[in-house]
Amino acid sequence: MLTRVLALTLVTVMISIPIHAETAMMDSDGSSAMTLDVVIIDSECLKSDNCEGFRVQHLVEYYGADWCEPCELIELELDRINQSEIFVLQHHPSVVDETFLSESKLRFEQEHRLLFIPSLVIDSKGLLTGSSQALELSNSLSMRTSNFSGLENISISNGTLQWNSTVGDRVSVWRTDAVLHESRNRTHPTLATDVLQFNSSQSEANISSLLDDFEGTLVVLLEKSGMYRLESDSTNPTGAIDLYDTKQVDEGKKSTGISPGAQATIWGVVLFAMLLPAIYMRTVLARQPKLRSEEE
Repeated sequence: MLTRVLALTLVTVMISIPIHAETAMMDSDGSSAMTLDVVIIDSECLKSDNCEGFRVQHLVEYYGADWCEPCELIELELDRINQSEIFVLQHHPSVVDETFLSESKLRFEQEHRLLFIPSLVIDSKGLLTGSSQALELSNSLSMRTSNFSGLENISISNGTLQWNSTVGDRVSVWRTDAVLHESRNRTHPTLATDVLQFNSSQSEANISSLLDDFEGTLVVLLEKSGMYRLESDSTNPTGAIDLYDTKQVDEGKKSTGISPGAQATIWGVVLFAMLLPAIYMRTVLARQPKLRSEEE
């Protein structure tokens, strides 16, 4: 009887895992997160009387680290792309970096559900993971089209951002700055250093805290919040680096896209299954003295 109960418990838990993992990829209304609009506002624009910003054709979110040697090749490649049509929002999600940003880590793990660096997210839809795949960025951009829209009458005046929007539920304002590399003689031109997020229905918000000594760029995103479902833009094997381990990952190993919480649940079930025989034997031994006393 006890064996049946334990087996039924194990099956129930294991069945719930894929349901949980699949649900985690969706929002409460059953759809994925989306980036609806991207507006770029630089510090020069703020010096004018009427600063409205401009849209780009593509948004590339690059996750790297200063301790990541393969990342340097990727960053040199990113410096060559046409910045007038493509904006690169660089994130440092690794706590080892001096320029680590906790919001970048949250976006890396919880919204984009990534595991390795370097990783490139194109228009919040495509994914290139690892140094070998990242070199395919130009090809990925040529294959993708975007139609960013949704933010209207966007402007900044006296530290207040104003906008109109009838879609999405979140406006994220990322501040980027030109930041020196920790150990190499080069500069990250658009590294995320801060962010503020607001309900899109507010229509205005105070962003003065982002504008102190501001000489960089603001990236205003109109989003449908939640977890993004990214699809690979490459068929090449992934040569990636674990965010928390500087060792090279074996060639051909790919990110599963399973969240850290789901992985922990799976390992917990495996360990529980391994302990089932011991639990059963312990229960049988514990009941034997009681059976003998009843016979007497």
